[in-house]
Amino acid sequence: MTRLKRGGLLGGLSVAALVWTPAAMAQDALPQAAEDTALEDENAIVVTARKRVENLIDVPLAVSVATADQLKRDQIYNVTDLQRITPALEVAQTFGGESNGGGRLRGFGTGVFNPSVAPSVALVIDQVPIGNLNFPVLFDMAQVEVLRGPQGTLFGQGASAGVLNITTRNPEFDRFAANVSIDAADKGTAGAEFGEVIVNAGMNVPLGSNVALRVSGQFRRETGLQRSATTGLDNRIDDFGVRAKLRFEPSESLKITLTGEHGQNDSRGQTFFALAIAPNSTAPFGAPGGTRGAASTAAFLNPAGCAMPVISERAEWYCENAPTDQSTTMSAASAVVDVSLSDALSLTSVTAFRAREFLVNRRDFSRLTTAPAARQERTAENANGFSQELRLNYVGAGFDVVGGLFYTDYVFDRTPIGEPAVFGATAPADRVGFSVCTFAGTVCPVPISFTREFTNNRTMAAFADVTINLTDQVELFGGLRYDDYRNTTRVQVFRATPGPSQTLQINDGNLSGRIGLSYMPNPDVNLFASFARGYKPPAAGTDPSGALFELNPELSDSFELGAKVGIGRLQLSGNAFYTRLRDFQSQANVFVGTALVARPLNIDRIVSKGFELTAFGQITRGFSINAGYQFNDVRFPAGFVGEDGLPLGGTQLINAPKHKITLSSDYGHQVSDGLELFVNANVVYRSEILLGARADPRFRFREHAIVNGGLGVRAPDGAWTASLFVRNLTKTRAPVAYLASTFAGQPDGGLRALPAAGQTARVVGARVGFQF
Repeated sequence: MTRLKRGGLLGGLSVAALVWTPAAMAQDALPQAAEDTALEDENAIVVTARKRVENLIDVPLAVSVATADQLKRDQIYNVTDLQRITPALEVAQTFGGESNGGGRLRGFGTGVFNPSVAPSVALVIDQVPIGNLNFPVLFDMAQVEVLRGPQGTLFGQGASAGVLNITTRNPEFDRFAANVSIDAADKGTAGAEFGEVIVNAGMNVPLGSNVALRVSGQFRRETGLQRSATTGLDNRIDDFGVRAKLRFEPSESLKITLTGEHGQNDSRGQTFFALAIAPNSTAPFGAPGGTRGAASTAAFLNPAGCAMPVISERAEWYCENAPTDQSTTMSAASAVVDVSLSDALSLTSVTAFRAREFLVNRRDFSRLTTAPAARQERTAENANGFSQELRLNYVGAGFDVVGGLFYTDYVFDRTPIGEPAVFGATAPADRVGFSVCTFAGTVCPVPISFTREFTNNRTMAAFADVTINLTDQVELFGGLRYDDYRNTTRVQVFRATPGPSQTLQINDGNLSGRIGLSYMPNPDVNLFASFARGYKPPAAGTDPSGALFELNPELSDSFELGAKVGIGRLQLSGNAFYTRLRDFQSQANVFVGTALVARPLNIDRIVSKGFELTAFGQITRGFSINAGYQFNDVRFPAGFVGEDGLPLGGTQLINAPKHKITLSSDYGHQVSDGLELFVNANVVYRSEILLGARADPRFRFREHAIVNGGLGVRAPDGAWTASLFVRNLTKTRAPVAYLASTFAGQPDGGLRALPAAGQTARVVGARVGFQF
């Protein structure tokens, strides 16, 4: 379906023309004089939220920043951990998160298991948009910026709710340097409820006066978050990532950065969702002890069956005939070339390729040992993406312009492992795809099926963003972006007899943008107001019958009022927001026969409104803080019906607490020339949060706080550190999400939960590190 209108086409051509006029040319790396101006204040917090180097207080956008020091002390090692640095961000890796990060800002995010769906929160690493090729490991970071609200003008159609803009450490020309740190915790020691070992390392090697190489990596092993009652073994997750960055500046006007990266994730014995709240009846609101609930509970606790010792919110125990075994491999390469064409004009080219392979040898969804259980087996999901951005930056007398062209091509293909495959085979070694069978394959009440899915997303865009100084104190800013989007999706279901092949072609065009006004009565105060229109392209979905259909695009209108005030080394900010989103892309879990199927859908209209307060910087010498509060009223629209058939209209949206507070602080006291004592804390408070689209009140997890902290000693110059740490001190049992428990293909009144390290279970350990 094509929505390209004549006015939109003319607008897109106008943007393209503007990009290529001399007055509009600009790039990411500022001309040196402008960059020096941005960095001349020693108290400045430098960001690239508008794809140019600026002081944070000068940027008329809602932006949260976490520095390298904070990221280390708060143990931010993956995308999920980022939700601890700002109250606006929630990460739920079950709602499409395995491919695009699962981020939600101000309640809006990607809620669909579907490779054709674009992310709502863009993940950008070293100027490269990651899209649907996320990999969980984050390491060697220099800074993280969280941009709230639609940011599509500069960051594209994957940024309709905001951006996670991550910068990793660059090579340095003038010194050899190395760093190593080890975090270690043992399950059962000092109150730790799971074990982990995390090793981070990096090395900077100058190769000449204008060439340098930085190599960094991380290894992480997590054990014992879950335990199989069948085998008696703890689960194990191994993450590994390595990155090499080569920086080359052959002249003052030419800068080149080449990056190569590889990552591996192996997960064994981690179940999809574990039973956390015991089944109680034949109906969700029935009295405890109902027939189906009693039978289901007995099946899980029966010593001759699953033999789970306990059903608890910890969601630790589960049973299965054979352990889950899956892995993810990622490889990436990028080249960033900056060219200064004059004192006022510069050009940046960002070229990137990224590939991701997700192998599922076995994944158990039902956790029953003596009855048919739902499994996914022997499937491979191969995806890759290429992107190219050409960006020009012009810094003039009284106005700046950033403009450019963008192209991306993404391919996803699900195939069997071990081709040629015999579809419909029931034996454990031969099953391919989704099955509901006893492990031996003697009873399969649902036909075994493998869904071959191919998706290709292609986007071409032109954009321009202009800042005009109306006076010395008043700035007008705004921009436009035109996106031309195309998707091709092919689906075919293979059983003993293959089904028909289906193809859906989607074409769409959209003109989005923003406009705003900033007033700075002095360099330490910024008052601003803005309006932005966001866009998330349409996508392909399948209905319960398996037929392909088109999900409508998301369109949002966002209004914002904000203020920033700098007081010495401390910056205070506040903003109020109102966002109206049409055709929110979501999904509902429904039963088709005895199978639980995710059905994509559009929700007509959702409004998010609220305000945010932040404090960032140093209160006194040695005492730093990064704190934030968000009030966010975002609800299902009137008349919306949940997965259980009951009304959810007026209920706060999934994974969107109405109140959230984050606090990160560090205090150090120097006791001698070579020794400093320190204590730090990272606290996250959430009000009640809905974790499933159901009216059952048990799907609302209670208000809670997760308390993390550390204390230890370190060198005042940062050369070494030794400390003890704890995450989830009070053993809060907050899961990532809830699913309804089932027995014999029907809901039994119980709840299944997906646990997360440091969120559902406590870890206590020690950390040592050094750098020179």
